[in-house]
Amino acid sequence: MFRIMGRKWYAIYTKPRWEKKLAERLEEKGIIHYLPKVKTLKLWSDRKKWVHEPLFKSYIFVHISR
Repeated sequence: MFRIMGRKWYAIYTKPRWEKKLAERLEEKGIIHYLPKVKTLKLWSDRKKWVHEPLFKSYIFVHISR
């Protein structure tokens, strides 16, 4: 955890595959958050697609005071 202006960084556990949705909701509320993503190539039987996936599954980091 890093302290900046009396706040700390916390890792929050989310429901599986809800990281991006939670990041959007935190953005709407003005809460500082961090969701590291990696670009990966997904393969299906009929196509390939580059997608951005969370680096840490089911986790998002928030910068809040207690």
